[in-house]
Amino acid sequence: MQSAEGVSSRGLVERPLPLGVRVVRATALSLAIVVALWLSSRSSYLLFHSIVEIFSIAVACAVFMISWSSRDQPEARPFLLLGIGYLFVAILDVIHLLSYKGMGVLPNTQDDATRLWVAARALQAAATLVFSLLSRRRRVGSPALAFAVFGGAAAAALLSIFVWSVFPLCFVEGVGVTPFKKASEYVISAVFAASIFLVAGRPGFLTRVEQRLLIAAFGLTIASELVFTLYVSAYGYQNLIGHLLKVAAFFLAYLALFESKVRGRVALIAELKQSKAALEASEMELRTANLSKDKFFSILAHDLRSPIGGLVSVSELLARRYEELEPRKVRELCQLLHDGATHSADLLECILQWARAQTGRLEVNPSRIRLSELCEGVVAQLESVAAGKGIGLVCRIPRDASAWADENMVATVLRNLLSNAVKFTPAGGEVALSAAEEGGWQTITVADTGVGMTPEELEKLFRIDVHFSCPGTQAERGHGMGLILCRELVTLNRGAIWADSEPQKGSAFSFRLPAS
Repeated sequence: MQSAEGVSSRGLVERPLPLGVRVVRATALSLAIVVALWLSSRSSYLLFHSIVEIFSIAVACAVFMISWSSRDQPEARPFLLLGIGYLFVAILDVIHLLSYKGMGVLPNTQDDATRLWVAARALQAAATLVFSLLSRRRRVGSPALAFAVFGGAAAAALLSIFVWSVFPLCFVEGVGVTPFKKASEYVISAVFAASIFLVAGRPGFLTRVEQRLLIAAFGLTIASELVFTLYVSAYGYQNLIGHLLKVAAFFLAYLALFESKVRGRVALIAELKQSKAALEASEMELRTANLSKDKFFSILAHDLRSPIGGLVSVSELLARRYEELEPRKVRELCQLLHDGATHSADLLECILQWARAQTGRLEVNPSRIRLSELCEGVVAQLESVAAGKGIGLVCRIPRDASAWADENMVATVLRNLLSNAVKFTPAGGEVALSAAEEGGWQTITVADTGVGMTPEELEKLFRIDVHFSCPGTQAERGHGMGLILCRELVTLNRGAIWADSEPQKGSAFSFRLPAS
């Protein structure tokens, strides 16, 4: 089908001009061409006739070349027989041009040029009728048979005119066209009328645009043929009008093939290139993501194996030597079991939440969150841990601060960030929680006076393909999953998360959420 968009020289699909602009532009161009041809006829009728015939010959050859080069494409195959017929029409028109009165190329009379005209139009009408019939029945036909039939008809016409001299008289100088010529034009017009009926009634292979263009082309051809029944002089105004109509008819026939097939295919190729580029980019992203996840899962396997292995060893020691161990040692081993189990449970919960986020099964239920209440509740949960390390927890969230997000997810992000801040802040330090609204976004920051990080360490944060986990100031263990989960949860709530840090000066983790 004809594409609704054009293609630029850079391969980009462009939006079409408004219909009114295109109509005005096409009308202005058509009038300019008609005026130019009329002026050429005033200067030299032979020049005008040569321009018209050369244009028609070029169009006929283009229709053949385009249909022949696209014969392997299903949507262009129905035009192949029409293109083959137009090829032999072009051959007859070339000889008609060379034999026209005044050209001085072929030593023939004007009647020979008129006979060639009738033969060419008859062959064109036959090709058009065959094309219309096959198109209506959704059949393509044999190219070899088309070459044989149309080529044989063209050869027979040339032999009957130049060798056998049996082609009937068509034009008498000073009298005009003969009854045979008029009858031939009427028959040719009737054939084109039948073609219009076939194409308009049931277009078959044709699209609506192709159908309209071909109907218009056939109609102009009929008008041209009827005008050619009236002229007396080979240089008369009726001859001029008939040739102008022929130019328009050939041009519309060309558009039926070029506009709907060639330009449509070029537009499709451009779209396919864009789709291919997008697919290649997606494939590259997918490969990168898969490689990252593969590495991530190998890291997780190590991180899970270590604490579980420790739990197995400690539990085995307790099970086998419980009677031999001192109460103090048993208490230490039980504490190790508790710490290892808590660490493994935290890691497993992070993995499960991250996995649900990756598979789209983690539902987001956004609502208006009063940040001051939420943050104070999270701070209260961690106050005992912070007090145990001698760290002050400060909440500086404005009372009217709010955000539009999933409250449980935001609480999880805050707990992870505050836990990390407490973990990496030495005794006597401070962890502050603050918020600021700007440009429709609520930015929440967890700042500490801890050990800080180097730029190289900052780049490893939030990445699933890099294992980054450091012990806290009191050798607290971490699993590196907390920040990755934070990034997923913030992203699900249409936000973003980032970090700023300097060694020995502390870190500030910030994330933003829609304010409304």
